[in-house]
Parts: sequence; structure tokens; C-alpha cells
Amino acid sequence: MGSDLIKLFNFAVLVAIIYYLVKKGILARLLGMDAFHLGPYLKKREEAIKTALADAENAKREGEKKYQEYEERLRKLDQEIQQLRQTLIEEGEREKERIISEARQIGEKIKEQARLTAQQELKTAKRRVQDETAAATIKLAEELLKKHLTTKDHEHLVDDYIQHIKRMQ
Repeated sequence: MGSDLIKLFNFAVLVAIIYYLVKKGILARLLGMDAFHLGPYLKKREEAIKTALADAENAKREGEKKYQEYEERLRKLDQEIQQLRQTLIEEGEREKERIISEARQIGEKIKEQARLTAQQELKTAKRRVQDETAAATIKLAEELLKKHLTTKDHEHLVDDYIQHIKRMQ
């Protein structure tokens, strides 16, 4: 605490000496100026400092204004990002539904095509079975006729056939 008092006392003595030198114009002569010019010099310097402080204050206000503008833009940017995210999600859902719908339609077409193909294959198989059955029946009938047909029956059939042809003419 005692050393602080000594420092304060020394500072006060230094200020008093500088004040005395300025008042008497001695400081001005030491700086290479006369006492008449020291006052205006200090006045100009004071004005320059005031102007610099005012400019600094204006720059600070401008900086704060810019900061607020950027803060607002960032807030809006967050909202825009959220809206864009929501839009993309909605578009993705619509695209998903469209793809599912198309897949269902294609599936239905494939089922219908398979049904038609199965019907066609069934018709072909039935026709083949009918043809084979008819061929087997004819062959069986021929064998039976060969076994049981007599010469007299054969002549009678030929006569009937000739009569039938004559009637058609």
C-alpha cells in the first residue's frame, strides 16, 4: 500500500511539472514551437482525436448494424434450409408413391399377360389331347373294323358310298 502512495505522489509531481512547463511555454520551446503555436496544436490534436473517436463510434454502429443484418440473414437462411428440406422430403414421398403406382401397374400387366399365356397354353394342350385322342380312336376303330369287317360288309359300305356320291351330283 505504501509503494502505491509513493507512485501516486510521483505521478502528481510529474503532472505538476508538465503543467508548469506548458504554462510558461518552456515545453513548447523544447519541442521546437513557440508558446503561441502550442495551444492551436493541442487544439487541433484534440479535434483530431475527437473526430477519430466519432469515426470509431460510427464504424462501431455500422458494424453492429451489419452484424444484425447478417444475424437476420442467418435466421432466414435456417428457415430456407428447413423449407427446402421439407420440400425435398415431400417430393421424395411423391416420387416414391409414383414409383410404387407404376410398379403395381406393371405387376398387373405381367399378371394379365401370364393369365393370357396360360389360357393359350391350356387351349393348345386341350387341342393336342383332342387330336391325339381322335387319332387313337381312329386307329382303334380301324383295327376293330379290320378284325370284324367281312367282305360282305365291305361291299355294302362301298355301295352305300357310291349311292351317296350319286345323290350329291
